[in-house]
Amino acid sequence: MWEFCKKETVFCIALLAAVVSALFNPPSKAWIDAIDFRTLALLFSLMGVSEGLKASGMFDAAAGMMMKKAGNTRLLSLLLVAVVFISSMFFTNDVSLLMFVPFTMMILDREGADESYIIKLVVLETISANLGSMTTPVGNPQNLYICSFFDVDVVPFFKTILPYSFASVVLIFICFVIFLWKKEDVAVDEREVRGIDKARTMIYLAFLVLALLSVFHVLPWQILLFLETVVLLVFDRKVLLRIDYILLLTFICFFIFSENIRNIDIVREAIASPMKMHPIAVSAAVSQVISNVPAAILLSSFADSFEGVLIGTDIGGLGTPIASLASLISLKFYFRREKGRKGSYLAVFMLLNIVLLALLALLAFVLG
Repeated sequence: MWEFCKKETVFCIALLAAVVSALFNPPSKAWIDAIDFRTLALLFSLMGVSEGLKASGMFDAAAGMMMKKAGNTRLLSLLLVAVVFISSMFFTNDVSLLMFVPFTMMILDREGADESYIIKLVVLETISANLGSMTTPVGNPQNLYICSFFDVDVVPFFKTILPYSFASVVLIFICFVIFLWKKEDVAVDEREVRGIDKARTMIYLAFLVLALLSVFHVLPWQILLFLETVVLLVFDRKVLLRIDYILLLTFICFFIFSENIRNIDIVREAIASPMKMHPIAVSAAVSQVISNVPAAILLSSFADSFEGVLIGTDIGGLGTPIASLASLISLKFYFRREKGRKGSYLAVFMLLNIVLLALLALLAFVLG
């Protein structure tokens, strides 16, 4: 049990929060109504796409291609940061970090890179994943939920978030130049490019397109869920088994917790007024404590429109290590290193995250 709790800490916390909050709002039909089955179905579909593309060899092939094209550590590092940013838009920040952080540490270790250089690159990749993922509705779970909850159309979504995405690209590049643009550069050995299962890749990319259509209500989510489930059951059952069902249960717990909290008068009043006046600031601040996904679920019902919650929880993924659950993935990978410098990692992480969060918050203030 203890090992399970260590492995699935977020789920255990969500379950405990749901159980404790149930003391103030006993089980009822409202619990079922509070569960956003559309978000769960879309999340299931996207996890299936991510696992299917990993199994097809697409990510491994991309890593090998980068090594072949880069030639030196500087260009390879820049490509890694860029690929993490772009891939997180479509395959979520979690998947991007799961694929590229271990690869980054393995390659840089092989090339004899300094530990401080590895720390800065892994931290910058983590920031890239969190900021790149906010660019699309499928890049992270909170965007998926917010688009579903507020029934957001494509034009308002991109009109709201693109200024922050463009600013993020500029800020990340500046950070790269300051911290990673080394004068002394090391040539890297090429890695054999692994072949990919083209048919499998095309199938899952097609499902990614269908998921995007479902997010914007072009395709009913029930059809997407049915088609993908049938394909997985018939042709790719191993992928079906790799889907993170604990994450889906975690979302259910957060839905119930949020419903219970909304029914506690003193809590509802404490949240409602600040959310009406400063939705971005409140969303970003709450994300620092409970992470941006549960913050989005909790605060959406107190917001008059989607913009404040979307911007606040997206830029609020920066800051503390728990502000975005994806950040914990990189932290866990790095902390497993025998020669890792945990204190240095946390110091660099907090410095860059706080500075970039402050700058993006300033941009939000200017844009008004």
